[in-house]
Amino acid sequence: MERKSYYLIILLVALVICAGVFLYQFNNDVATFMIVNETEVAENGTFAGMLMDAYSYGVANQTITYQTPNHETVNVTTDENGEFKVSNVESGSGDVGYYSGFTFAGNGKYKGCTYEGNVSVSK
Repeated sequence: MERKSYYLIILLVALVICAGVFLYQFNNDVATFMIVNETEVAENGTFAGMLMDAYSYGVANQTITYQTPNHETVNVTTDENGEFKVSNVESGSGDVGYYSGFTFAGNGKYKGCTYEGNVSVSK
């Protein structure tokens, strides 16, 4: 075999390895982050958020867990764009309550994440 053929084979093997590494990283253990569009909302109002991956794509059909002002744990599922909504919010027993603990547990493809902020609800 000619020397150029060996170089071509080595180059093709390197290309296949690089493509495999890229596809693996893109499809396994992808980091996620969560954003919420409001920090304060009126009682009976609505706020929304979004679960995104490290490539800024919405993560669809995933469960987000959060705490209500009455300390109840609630689950909501993201839509096809990675968005979720919390409607008819309540302030709880006090004048101002907080929705907090927004968490995505993760799965085989996506790493979990937590939104560190709160959404306050005023009467």
